[in-house]
Amino acid sequence: MGWLFGRKRDSDDANEVLRRYNEAEAARLAVMTAGGSAATTTGQTARFPASDPLSVNTSSTEFTVEDVFTITGRGVVATGSVTSGVLRVDDDIAVLRDGAVQAQTRIVEIEMFRKRANEAKAGELVGLVLRDKVAIARGDVIRAARSA
Repeated sequence: MGWLFGRKRDSDDANEVLRRYNEAEAARLAVMTAGGSAATTTGQTARFPASDPLSVNTSSTEFTVEDVFTITGRGVVATGSVTSGVLRVDDDIAVLRDGAVQAQTRIVEIEMFRKRANEAKAGELVGLVLRDKVAIARGDVIRAARSA
């Protein structure tokens, strides 16, 4: 129960709120995957460009960047966590910002707390030493590059 403009208002049932949310999300995702427009349950029309359908991640390896350092003699080090998959030394990677590829490079070294590793698995906090000096920032996503 809550008060709204001086009048007592009964709160919505939690199941009803969840049902409305699920309907709205289903409609939104249907529109995004179809690439068109559709009316939502509130009567509003959601429009998305037809040329930009919802992208599906084909690469199962993802790393989220928390911080970036430039170390003299070593290069660029991106720290963060592996959210899915496994990253290995000498893997070709793509740096994505807002879903668009910003750069491609290679992992030279993987470091964990005071030790070097050959691979980093999902859930691990690591630092990736990158071969090239690339423009990378907090929030960027690193994915394993698609092989030809």
